[in-house]
Amino acid sequence: MLSSAASPPTLSSEEQEQIIQTIEMFEVITQANPQDCQSLDILKDAYQRVGKQQEALQTARRLADTYVELGQYSAAMLEYEGILQKDADNPEVIAALGEVEEKLQKSGQLKPPVAAPSAPAAPTPGGSLGGGINLDFRSVISEGGTLMTTAATLRPDSGSGMRLATASEQLNLSLTDDGNAPLAKFLIQHRLVTEEVVSSALERVTKKNKDLAPNVLATSLIDEICRRGAIEMDNLLAGILDRSKFAYIPLESYDVDRSVVKMLPESLTIGRLMVPFDIISRTVMIAMANPFDSLGKEAAQQLMDYNVQWHLASPQAIFKAINETYRFGK
Repeated sequence: MLSSAASPPTLSSEEQEQIIQTIEMFEVITQANPQDCQSLDILKDAYQRVGKQQEALQTARRLADTYVELGQYSAAMLEYEGILQKDADNPEVIAALGEVEEKLQKSGQLKPPVAAPSAPAAPTPGGSLGGGINLDFRSVISEGGTLMTTAATLRPDSGSGMRLATASEQLNLSLTDDGNAPLAKFLIQHRLVTEEVVSSALERVTKKNKDLAPNVLATSLIDEICRRGAIEMDNLLAGILDRSKFAYIPLESYDVDRSVVKMLPESLTIGRLMVPFDIISRTVMIAMANPFDSLGKEAAQQLMDYNVQWHLASPQAIFKAINETYRFGK
């Protein structure tokens, strides 16, 4: 029997519409990538925010079962416990939780016993994005999945031993380290574009980006290749996505909030073509024109007290979002 849930917070019509749009997008993403744990968690949280508790529970169950399939038993246990806090008498979830606990006990990973389902303990961090994401969940994301996530895109726990550059160090990164060289190598290795075309485009882009004037957008290697007629933009993006695990966002059809874009400094939005376009609880979603810009991703993460989900987007859509945000030429 489902326990009574607290009413969702009052949302403005604009917030409601934005969350519904996010739900529609992530329903498509999770259908295409059923083991995309981070997208499932975002979808679950979005359902909760608009009061769709049944859909949120169903998504939580999908997420927990996916963690089990991936062998991430600690994360699965947290999800099952979260479900039982709202649906304490669910026999399937109780059985699934018991199986996960048994696996953790055998491996020596089980921590102090959890409370019985009939008297659920206080919400466990990681049960939803709103409660924070624990180290186990971060490991799930960074070890696999279908998103552009790296260790540097996720906030480490204090004392983890991971060295992080300061924000000032990150923001002073040279544009020669903008990830275009790795992108060029990827395009050539996967025969998406000829080496001659890629090398020529890379040389032009490097020259254009060397000394950018204020309020001048950086040049995208993908855009440069397509503008020269080497390949259609849709075909090139499809080729990149087909040969990688990158997530894609049709940013051109997304209602981007200017205040969200400005969460990052212009050195990253204008200078490195990165556009934050939505926030769901503790996760900010960022579109970028070059998914190989690892230093840019590290800099963005260090400036944001959020988990970050990265998406590849059409350079033209990114140009449009940035121009509309900063109103260049107006």
